[in-house]
Amino acid sequence: MAHKVEIKDGKIKVEFQGLEELAAIKRKLEFDLNNVVSVSTDQKKWVEGLRVGGTGLPGIIKEGRYVMRGGKTAFFAMKDPTKCVTIEFKNEPYDYLIIEVEDKEKVAEQIKKAKRN
Repeated sequence: MAHKVEIKDGKIKVEFQGLEELAAIKRKLEFDLNNVVSVSTDQKKWVEGLRVGGTGLPGIIKEGRYVMRGGKTAFFAMKDPTKCVTIEFKNEPYDYLIIEVEDKEKVAEQIKKAKRN
């Protein structure tokens, strides 16, 4: 299921509902737009990082906190890696947010545009 990403008041807001809320063990995430380092629509791999919270079944669902190579932390929320946008942060609880959205190109452009303004 694609997740909803909202950019408002200088924040990137992600809200989970239903089963995704349970799988991710989060209801919502919020990040400061000023802490965005980069935005990418490159496809992520299923087997990437060590899960430390959430749900993970390779090829089916990847939701929750993962520790990546080099000690970086990532929050994954995906079922289809071809529909994900990756946001890199500084000074946030997660170094990366990898989230499935309805239109990854549109979401990436919205974030980039908001960051420029």
